[in-house]
Amino acid sequence: MTPTRSEIETAGLVLAKIATADQWAAKPDAAMAITWAECFAVHGLQRPDLMQAVVELYADTTRDKANRTIPADVIRHARRIRQARMEREKATGQIERAALSPDRQAILDCPLCDELGWIDAGDGAVVRCDHSRQIGGAA
Repeated sequence: MTPTRSEIETAGLVLAKIATADQWAAKPDAAMAITWAECFAVHGLQRPDLMQAVVELYADTTRDKANRTIPADVIRHARRIRQARMEREKATGQIERAALSPDRQAILDCPLCDELGWIDAGDGAVVRCDHSRQIGGAA
């Protein structure tokens, strides 16, 4: 799976945050960001959850500080954060929009399509909505 530019940027920010918290962390570079982005993409994790995961990872007083931080450490915390957020959203019925991808936000903001991004084109046909204009692309 090839990560998007946004996913690579997010991984770079995660790595930079780790480097500020851990003086022994490897110096982040582009290849490392791509590899970490690939790992994060497997789980569909978003930037706010990943950034909070780094904070929680390094705030964990039970963490074995002798081990280097690997993508799975951040993923474990980010998945728990996402799960807790989803449970809050389910209980309250309110979505925490900051944790949504730009594509998902565009779908929710679109007056034309349903919550999954589909439009009834008539005669029983259903087509994917083009949200390029909502997410900054050309219509």
